[in-house]
Amino acid sequence: MLGSVERGAGARPPAIQVIVLGAGGGPQEHNVTALLVRSIGGGWSKGSVISLDAGVHLSAITRILEETQPQGLGISVSLPHVLETGPFAGLEIASASAATNAGYITRQLIDTFLITHPHLDHISAFVINTAGLPGNRVKRLAGLPSTIAAFKQHIFNNVIWPNLSDENNGAGLVTYMRLVEGGSPALGEGEGKGYLEISDGLGVKIFSVSHGHCIERHPHRGSSTSSRFSSFEASSLSASPRGAPGSTAASGPPSLSRPSIVGQEKESICVYDSSAYFIRDNATGREVLMFGDVEPDAISLSPRNMGIWREAAPRIANGNLAAIFIECSYDNSQTDDRLFGHLTPRYVIRELQALAAAVEIARQTPCRLDASKKRKRDREGMNGKSDAIGVVHGDDHPVSPKSTRPAKKGPSSVAGTEHNSGVDTPHIATPTAEMSLKDFEAATMPTNEAQQPTNALRGLKVVIIHVKETLVDGEAPRDVILAQLLEAETEVQLGCEFVVSSPGQSFLM
Repeated sequence: MLGSVERGAGARPPAIQVIVLGAGGGPQEHNVTALLVRSIGGGWSKGSVISLDAGVHLSAITRILEETQPQGLGISVSLPHVLETGPFAGLEIASASAATNAGYITRQLIDTFLITHPHLDHISAFVINTAGLPGNRVKRLAGLPSTIAAFKQHIFNNVIWPNLSDENNGAGLVTYMRLVEGGSPALGEGEGKGYLEISDGLGVKIFSVSHGHCIERHPHRGSSTSSRFSSFEASSLSASPRGAPGSTAASGPPSLSRPSIVGQEKESICVYDSSAYFIRDNATGREVLMFGDVEPDAISLSPRNMGIWREAAPRIANGNLAAIFIECSYDNSQTDDRLFGHLTPRYVIRELQALAAAVEIARQTPCRLDASKKRKRDREGMNGKSDAIGVVHGDDHPVSPKSTRPAKKGPSSVAGTEHNSGVDTPHIATPTAEMSLKDFEAATMPTNEAQQPTNALRGLKVVIIHVKETLVDGEAPRDVILAQLLEAETEVQLGCEFVVSSPGQSFLM
């Protein structure tokens, strides 16, 4: 599989290339999350390649080149040489050494690293490589403000690693880019509005997702439990989580808050933040959606996936979103209480069912968003006030342009409706102590289930990443996961293509 190239289906020529450097989720450290992305139209120019996460990096690029460079470079094959095969086809190399050429790619072609979250299996190679390969180009480390804060406090702190950044009197090899969640409304125009141009030809937009919760008892740090609308609620259009194909669901998640020692304040459960990136080819509008580690909305204390599916739905409906790269760490034998903020095939299917429902809505009502905004403005003009999303008192956490808060409907209300979405979206306005998943289901499940659409995701490629190896004899986890996804697909008929990625694989989309 090393060096293999997959081309997207359809008549449109490919616009984006994704190269898989690391496809696994551990425990083998040579195969952890890292991908390269570039706009094909931009060629292999300086700064044209971005890295999404960097659990592995330089060694993985070297290994790919060792397998795909022609024999006899500098002897029977003259240098410089333009590679004809493999993921780096079209790149001109000047050395017979794969390591030297890999160093050139990292120094000259990759300026920006998009980090989904600061766990070691997603950042370790970036940290090590940046110190070992100084050049005349500063590396940009981009991510949510919480991710940047974690690097400053816990990585580039002159204890774990020297401060390589250009802040706090650091070495100046790395500069931080704090991205606005949901995109900045001041950037871009039309379909590209909100996208930050991160390299020549590519724009990005970031959204936060949940990656499990901390099991320690401590004062709050990080994101709190959230009342955002989730794909679990949207799953009114599909089966309940315990009815998902292959489900071995255990009991629900712990309570939303838990009391501490008498006399002390109540301790919050904090949620690990991860993120997902829409990466867009500016010239063609072609996009890919790439997730970091993520848990299912159905069992999350801070469900946030549905907001991303709503963003993705019109892009699938108009044919611009070519692929989703999403984790699936375990097969369906892993019970809910041992997922640790990850997905299994049953929950990948569950999330994609929510996406499929959103796509059907987008296809049926393509102008609904603009029309609803106009109605909202009309109401504001007539009534002198807006009935838009209300503010829950006591929640002083900052809200990004695309974040939502539950509507305030009255002192006894616990559910609101999110506007401009095309779907009625109940919320739990105030998390209560000892609230179980069964309570959550009772508050959000509708009385009548709608029929799940079929083949709504036809033409979409779903690429599985972050598969965790078991290191025992028997069928490989990647094969088990793919078989379970395909079995579920025969039942739910989403219409998408499933691929479990491998290191060295290249996707042209």
